[in-house]
Amino acid sequence: MLLVLGLGVSACNPLYVARLGWTQARILLRREPIPEVLARPDVDPALRERLQLVLATREFARDRLGMTVGDSYTTFAEIDGDATVHVLSAAHRDRLEAYTWWYPIAGRVPYRGYFDSDDAQHEADRLSARSLDVDVRPALAFSTLGWFADPLLSTTAAEAPDDLVETVIHELFHATLYVPGSPAFNESAATFAGHRGAIAFFCGGPGDDAVRCARTRARWQAVRERSRVLLRLERRLKALYAEHRPVEEREARRAQLAEAAARTLERRGFAGRAELVPPNNARLLGALLYATSLDDFEALAPGDTDPGPALRALVQAARGSDDPFAAVQAAAVVRPDPSA
Repeated sequence: MLLVLGLGVSACNPLYVARLGWTQARILLRREPIPEVLARPDVDPALRERLQLVLATREFARDRLGMTVGDSYTTFAEIDGDATVHVLSAAHRDRLEAYTWWYPIAGRVPYRGYFDSDDAQHEADRLSARSLDVDVRPALAFSTLGWFADPLLSTTAAEAPDDLVETVIHELFHATLYVPGSPAFNESAATFAGHRGAIAFFCGGPGDDAVRCARTRARWQAVRERSRVLLRLERRLKALYAEHRPVEEREARRAQLAEAAARTLERRGFAGRAELVPPNNARLLGALLYATSLDDFEALAPGDTDPGPALRALVQAARGSDDPFAAVQAAAVVRPDPSA
């Protein structure tokens, strides 16, 4: 693990690499095969249900959705608070452009993960002093892109069943398809895969459940609606920044735009104020990483269409493409209408 992470020492702080590698190694060393955990008579019933659900999700993702699952989520790791990943992002205040870091394999991405919250905040303070918008947020799960057999973390296992299925499929999709240097595409595609995969799992799939089926469908609709609001704000901010107004005038106007978007989200039942107000380009871009062109992805498998063929078409179209978003749009155009 340290050897792989060490490939980035020339571009990353060696101390950062060592800390991240050490904590990740500790997580990997805590892994226990899920069948062994299930064999214990004293396993908490809620945990037993989650572990069985994850194994079923793995099989569904592999057999129905065509994903590369490897040995990921065949093990369980009980972790404490020091293994929570704190994700730092930053962006320029006068344009919607993320501050990026370079990593081996992953390429250039607009975030950096820390297992120590103080380290994350220290770096955030340093970047803020350079007049950058910054944001630090926790992440319940992460993917090593298939380089290691990702375990199910105890923090992830504590999620509600429908959230857990969505998260596992989302992370497995990263191991199936990862386009270096295209973080918004990678995360938005995984958002599509996770939500549509969860719908298929609970709506007629191995986890068939009327309540969870309705809930996963409603959440996907809500995620797409929220995406549209954020994308409209993005377009308006880009137009504002292109005007090159004086700093005070620009800041006042972007605050108005963020406030208006937050009110729209709140009217539609979303907690948009904390996300958008005060205006913070890093926070907005961080949200858009997971919410770009979701309707284009949905066009690959509209309505109740089986998402398996769509995900396979998505992987085939995006792999090796210079513009994966355009490739998805083209793939959606040529896919036949299943209702015809």
